[in-house]
Amino acid sequence: MLKKICQSIDSLNEWTAKIGCWLIIFLTFLVTVEVILRYGFNRPSIWIWDVNVQLLGTISILGGGYALLHGSHIGVDVMVERLSSRKRAILELVTSSLFFLAVGVLLKETTAAAWVSVQTREKYFSFWMPPIYPFKVVMAAGILFLLLQGIAKFIRNLMIVTSHEASGVKHE
Repeated sequence: MLKKICQSIDSLNEWTAKIGCWLIIFLTFLVTVEVILRYGFNRPSIWIWDVNVQLLGTISILGGGYALLHGSHIGVDVMVERLSSRKRAILELVTSSLFFLAVGVLLKETTAAAWVSVQTREKYFSFWMPPIYPFKVVMAAGILFLLLQGIAKFIRNLMIVTSHEASGVKHE
């Protein structure tokens, strides 16, 4: 049952990363259009920069859970590379309280800000003034996906610590 939950969380973050890949292509296209408009025709747009900022933020925030899933966040490998799988899992279980505290506070505050933004139909402060509340909702969702991936990692570490076979196996 717990393995199935972890796999579902993994799938959610993999699916989110696939969306991010397409957003990068769209972002690249918009930047190219803006460069051509600005330098080729001396007619910069009033909206592409605002969309770029929100797209880049969306790609970044939605990549957090994916990065955690694939171990892409910065770590101090020199300290833990020689630890067995079990000892590393114990260390990660102990330090996960800091992760859950930080991401929990971040999720709480971001969700509250997104809620106010949706209620007020907040707009981005620029000449074009596009709505910013969809991006704030995406931010809250991305942080939730990161938290869920942290829970999956916690469950996996717990399974490593409680299994008897993992005591001598090293992490890859």
